[in-house]
Amino acid sequence: MTSHRDGAQRAVGIRDVARMAGVSVASASFALNGQPGVAQDTRARIVAAARELGYRANPQAQALRRGRTTTYGFVVRNFANPFFLEVLTGAEEVAGDAGATLIALDSRYSLDRERQHVQEMAGQRLAGLAIAPVGTGESIGLWQELRPGTPVVAVNASAPGASGVSRVRPDNSAAVELPVRRLAELGHTSVAFLSAPRSLMADPDRLRHFRRLCRVLGLRGSVMYSPLTIPDVQRAVAARLAGPDAPTAVITNSDYTAHAVYKAARELGLRVGPDVSVVGHDDLATSELLDPPLATIGLDRREMGRALMRRLLGDDPPDDYVAPVRLVERASVQQPVIGRTSAVAAR
Repeated sequence: MTSHRDGAQRAVGIRDVARMAGVSVASASFALNGQPGVAQDTRARIVAAARELGYRANPQAQALRRGRTTTYGFVVRNFANPFFLEVLTGAEEVAGDAGATLIALDSRYSLDRERQHVQEMAGQRLAGLAIAPVGTGESIGLWQELRPGTPVVAVNASAPGASGVSRVRPDNSAAVELPVRRLAELGHTSVAFLSAPRSLMADPDRLRHFRRLCRVLGLRGSVMYSPLTIPDVQRAVAARLAGPDAPTAVITNSDYTAHAVYKAARELGLRVGPDVSVVGHDDLATSELLDPPLATIGLDRREMGRALMRRLLGDDPPDDYVAPVRLVERASVQQPVIGRTSAVAAR
């Protein structure tokens, strides 16, 4: 709300609240910041005046007075993947309600760039860091060294060895088991799993779950290691599908990289679904618009963002948040076609 004087418009300030309540500016400040030293009836009068005037505290000014910032950092490894945009949207909802600011930067799967971002954010004395790290998450230790005592949240990462860190991630065990068991039920015996290269892998537990399930179910499981860009994944998948003993199904780490599997299959003249089943992860809004629609792992991406921001702000305990997942079945997953492997090898 604003007040008018001589035709000019200005924001309502704490002096206006103090004037309406008939108290000093100091008393108004104490009351509105929850400080002691103000009688209850006086406090109620001040709060009522603030509400009537539409007064809102300036979080930046409060931060300066208290000697700390209300700005937080978020470093992701790939903003080309819409998954992270949804997570960021959820985080900004909570940050906005709290009067906090969130700065997001993209490391683009570069550990050097990630370190640089963390150093810059620490130099600006940001109040906390959320990070979807590259590899094992060594930049988390760098942040803790530069900004000791501030909160850290690891997103979609196991961050082994890191202490004092909250982790916000999907239920990786279920995210692997649901599609693997479904593919086995449909008759698939050879399944490939797409993963980042070992040095860049942030959530190796998914790969461990995949290998364990393949052993349990008697499947031939193989792993395709590739940088997680569309061209790189397309090359890796095309080589695997055109080779001997090609898998009849591919499980990807995201809906984003699943697009590259579709492109590789079409490059080889294969039909997604009948010739090669494909499973994504994240259930992006565009995934059901693919031809055929992409089967995928669904989860609430915005709630993951809200969960990480609540932990940065201290609104939730600094524990882990594991997002529930579900299998969204669509036409990209079908029974395997007998003889498809030999037909591909002949091309």
